[in-house]
Amino acid sequence: MTTLTRGQVLQIIETARVKGETPELFGTGLAEAEALRADLGGAKLNKIEILRAKFSGADLLRANLGGVDFRGAELIGANLSQANLSRADLSGTNLYMANLSEADLGEANVSGAKLVRANLTYANLNQANLSRANLRSADCSKADFSQVDLREANLKRANLNQANLKEANLRAATYDQATAWPANFDPSQTGAIRED
Repeated sequence: MTTLTRGQVLQIIETARVKGETPELFGTGLAEAEALRADLGGAKLNKIEILRAKFSGADLLRANLGGVDFRGAELIGANLSQANLSRADLSGTNLYMANLSEADLGEANVSGAKLVRANLTYANLNQANLSRANLRSADCSKADFSQVDLREANLKRANLNQANLKEANLRAATYDQATAWPANFDPSQTGAIRED
């Protein structure tokens, strides 16, 4: 696997855009790289390794990130709206205030990730693993959490209004009075724990 610097990544992206092509970085390693505030919108970054990389503020709008290994990466304030993150490994990733609206996170591993104040409206998280994830004050309205593992997740102050929680595992997930649940949903029946 080739490991690229931030400058090399940005050069590949710029060259592709000048040619009117979609930037592609298949099988590339970006471990511990920095692409702060980089515009990677629409890029194809399938199956690359981005371990502990810093992509804070990066624009990844509609990027194809399926199967990407983001473990421990920083994506603070990153725009991942409409991105394909299906089967990606986002475990331990810092997604504070990231925009994941309409993103596809189906079957992704998001365990232990920091999603504080993240925007997950209309996101698809079907069958994803969000165990021990911190979703405090996250906007998850109208998101699909069907068959999601939310065990021990922090849902305090989270907005889950109109979210699909069918068959979601909420055992030992914590919530408070400010957590907004879908209409007629009783979290106490799911094993979730209220902590005010």
